[in-house]
Amino acid sequence: MISNKKTKIIATIGPSSEKKEILEKIILAGADCIRLNFSHGNYEWHQSVISNVRSLEKKLKKNIAIIADIQGPKIRVGIMPKEGANIQQGEKIVFNCDLKEYKGNEIPLPSQMFKGGVKEGDVVFLDDGTLSVKITKKLGSKFEASVLKGGFLFSNKGINVPSIKITGSVFSDKDKSDVKFAVSHGADYLALSFLREGKDIKEIRSLINNSQIKIIAKIERPEALANLDGIIEEADVVMVARGDLGIETPMWELPIRQKEIITKVREKMKQVIVATQMLDSMIRNPLPTRAEVSDVANAVYDSTDAVMLSGESASGKNPVEAVEMMRKILEATDSNQTYSRVPEEMYDEPYIYLSKSAADVSSELKTKAIFVKTQSGRSAKSISSFRPQNTVVAITQDEMVSRQLSLVWGVLPILIGKKSIKKIDDFVLPAVSILKKENLIKSGDSIVCVYDHKFESPNKTSANSISIKTV
Repeated sequence: MISNKKTKIIATIGPSSEKKEILEKIILAGADCIRLNFSHGNYEWHQSVISNVRSLEKKLKKNIAIIADIQGPKIRVGIMPKEGANIQQGEKIVFNCDLKEYKGNEIPLPSQMFKGGVKEGDVVFLDDGTLSVKITKKLGSKFEASVLKGGFLFSNKGINVPSIKITGSVFSDKDKSDVKFAVSHGADYLALSFLREGKDIKEIRSLINNSQIKIIAKIERPEALANLDGIIEEADVVMVARGDLGIETPMWELPIRQKEIITKVREKMKQVIVATQMLDSMIRNPLPTRAEVSDVANAVYDSTDAVMLSGESASGKNPVEAVEMMRKILEATDSNQTYSRVPEEMYDEPYIYLSKSAADVSSELKTKAIFVKTQSGRSAKSISSFRPQNTVVAITQDEMVSRQLSLVWGVLPILIGKKSIKKIDDFVLPAVSILKKENLIKSGDSIVCVYDHKFESPNKTSANSISIKTV
């Protein structure tokens, strides 16, 4: 049940994977986190998926983080014919911002941002850049365009206009309602789209008050790249959202941007995700291309914490197989990787020195694992940042923390009971019992234990002691 991969898998749920039996297979195949895209589906659908995930967590005895991905100022096509509309290169087409459904050969584009921000001469990309057009004339709510790159256009596909400027809040009333729904229904992470600066994250933090939910900042626009340091400072996790980023910035620079973002996030000892088109051909085919396999492996070599499947698991023909393939690539690559270390200028608190020592001691003594008692997840994340050779077993009494740690590289979260912990064995033995059942540890193995030696101090959130223990 427990994979030996260290890089985590996020699987997006949609029509291909929404049934509970398929969802179970996806989790068994290696998914650590489930993503719900709030650009699609209604609250009843999202609630159903959340309930199924929580039910499967109990059945499979595995912590699963739920990520609520908030739409933000994404422009989308309205309702198109089921078979789509075939727009051909050189053809003249019309977008109508007053329409919600396809009518009279006019493409519905119900967006005030598009209506007010797009100008004649602007190039518009549709469906992650698969199609593109150039605006030739603006007539009130209608825009005439010449097709530069054609193909079939379907309902609700995304539209990118790199030249458009987002003014005011990036969050609509729908976004704020979606945030409140996600928080009240137990999501573990909020993924925020099309951020411009750290201030956008602060706006959402003021909305969720003291919720434990963590924030993932998606890097998708040129403004976000320009303000990357401030966004990293405010976020808990950063996502390299390559779909929109590869349209909003030159595609040929995308590998450079990916490495730059990962390096900066890692330097701040935070978690990072690489997303979009990682195994895209598996939407249609049973096997990925060799280039896609190399792309996933390259993200691991860049030191990402997690990789994400989007259409592959949400709407593709092979959702379970895509997760299985991702897991196999990660298992092979994780075992053949040498990671960069955290810069010494980040060693500004005692628990960080302790984390480095735990990783070094475990590697030098070749212990089976590092056991860390954690209340907030911070100590486990800190140890993970040093990319130890062995698994970080994060033992917590907080259910939400245990789920959130499912996203963190190399961390195996274990939730134990609420009973009082007064000595090392009170948190080590329950975890050992679980790992023995999974054949991940056996009697005689040595482990590194990291903990706060003042067990009676419930407000303590940083570990301050290390010991070596034989199981």
